[in-house]
Amino acid sequence: MSQRRVGSPEQATPERDLLRAAFLGLGALFFGLALVDRALGVIGGFGSLVLIIFLTWLFAFLISPLVDSLDRRLPLGRGLAMAVAYGSVVGSMALFVIAVAQVGVPEAADLLGRTDEITVTIARLAGDIQNALGVDRSVLDLGAIVENAQQQLVPAVTQQLNAQIQTIAGGVVSVFGSLFIIVILSLYAVADPGSITDTLRRAVPNRHAQSLVLVQRTVGRAFRGFLRSQLVLVAIQIVLTLALGVVFGLPYLFLLTATTAVLMFIPFFGPPLALIPIVFVSLAFRPETALLVIVILVVAQTVLVNAVQPRLLREGVGLHPILVILALLLGSQVAGLWGAIFAIPIVAVLNLLLRYVIDLRAVNEVEGIDLEEVITEIQADDPEVPVEDAVAIAAQQAEALQDSQERPVGPARPQHP
Repeated sequence: MSQRRVGSPEQATPERDLLRAAFLGLGALFFGLALVDRALGVIGGFGSLVLIIFLTWLFAFLISPLVDSLDRRLPLGRGLAMAVAYGSVVGSMALFVIAVAQVGVPEAADLLGRTDEITVTIARLAGDIQNALGVDRSVLDLGAIVENAQQQLVPAVTQQLNAQIQTIAGGVVSVFGSLFIIVILSLYAVADPGSITDTLRRAVPNRHAQSLVLVQRTVGRAFRGFLRSQLVLVAIQIVLTLALGVVFGLPYLFLLTATTAVLMFIPFFGPPLALIPIVFVSLAFRPETALLVIVILVVAQTVLVNAVQPRLLREGVGLHPILVILALLLGSQVAGLWGAIFAIPIVAVLNLLLRYVIDLRAVNEVEGIDLEEVITEIQADDPEVPVEDAVAIAAQQAEALQDSQERPVGPARPQHP
């Protein structure tokens, strides 16, 4: 009878199999990561095209309700309704561009031409603050620091602008070209929206038709709520800027209003950034009232950031402030400024879909409650309630029913004869 020798190939088979599996696994992982890296590189090469498509959808999404409203209320027909809506929007954009060229650019040029005056004023104000604090100039000279900063900063900025003037001009032309393409593509999308939705419905299996409707409604709800929130914040900032400019006589009011309005469109970080232009102009040209202006701004922005903005985002897109900050950080890390702007509505869409799935599971796990019957009853009382909100109400009812079933029953009281 033959015996296996120690160290024979037959005895080392399990070890070889383990090494072979580890080798194949690591190789597959490396190959998969290489494919993902290559795919991301290819997608990144089409980043501008994807951005144009996304902005086209966003523009069509925003203007479609206006077209539908004009089509319903006025006997114009959809073609004339689209002409009126697009004419109003494009005309407003053209008027804003003309106003920037006629008013904003001269104000910006005049402001840059008064850098020496601004430096002297701010340096004098810094010296007065230093004297009021009792700080010796031999230890710290705030006025000299301001003058040195102006002497170093302004030439550097001017040189950089002169070096990048052709790039900036090309970028402006590219932006206007992209806007033209976006308007043209959105015309086709708004002219016949039914064909696009019908194609999507045919592409999606029938068993997922309800999920497609839910995704469409969720995307619309999240983006509409986000844009409404941002527009409210911008409107508040514009009113505040105009009020401060009129009351305290701040110059360059158009430039201030336009700059702060644009900065306010940046989610979460926009309100603090919008303070900088007003504070700078008040310090440079109205130093006697600058302290009062700063106090009003700080109080107003504190209320805006801590009370108004979280409430608008919670009601508009259903996001907790922590999720807003995480969305901003993730979006800015992935796609820079555009990512920071559109990360909130994208995360809001994911949040709404996740909440729907969780609510649906919560209802299905509780016996004694029928989801379809509850939704029918809720929509019978209020037909405008969407399905996802009805499912959320049903989940609350299911949790209340489960709590009542799990609540321990107290001992029975003894009965006296």
